[in-house]
Amino acid sequence: MNKMSLKKGRINQKIKTRTSILNAAKHLMSKSTSITMEEVAQKAKVSRATMYRYFPNLELLYTEASLDVHHLSPDLLMEKVAHMPLRERIFFIQSYYNKLAQDHELIFRRYLSAVLKASIISKKKIRGARRVAAMQLILDAYKNDLSSNNLKNLKNIASILMGMEPLIVAKDVCDLSNEEANETLHWGLEMILKGMEIESK
Repeated sequence: MNKMSLKKGRINQKIKTRTSILNAAKHLMSKSTSITMEEVAQKAKVSRATMYRYFPNLELLYTEASLDVHHLSPDLLMEKVAHMPLRERIFFIQSYYNKLAQDHELIFRRYLSAVLKASIISKKKIRGARRVAAMQLILDAYKNDLSSNNLKNLKNIASILMGMEPLIVAKDVCDLSNEEANETLHWGLEMILKGMEIESK
């Protein structure tokens, strides 16, 4: 097995473990208003050490599990955009994550607050990176059309221009409405795609 395959395998395993923990938390939350880290670990069939590696505290786990209820998986998003050209795929994903953040803004802000608090005491990556996973999935079909460096940069810059974080800047710093924020983020991504000459691929 080469290094690339090994790295991909490890990433897939981490995603699988994280998903298992979130599913266990959601199941327990549907049965009780109070859950513990130990109960979730037992339900997910992982050790307590593994639990705390992915979710350093109950607040972070509870908040992300609440958000996860509303998210479509990258695979389901891929099904929705499979018939679209690349440009439309990217705008669809951006629109989806921006609307999701706006529809559940309070939960997202609480989640980011919990993540920032946890990041002070933990150097481990504790975000789920759904946007990046979705972008990776829709770009995989274009490996022969774009260079690996352009694919990597496009995946990252598109992820940066969608979701709660850019909306916080747009609303809290730039004093934009939701509609203005959407238009501005769309415009920014459109300029990048035009610069890359991605029109109808």
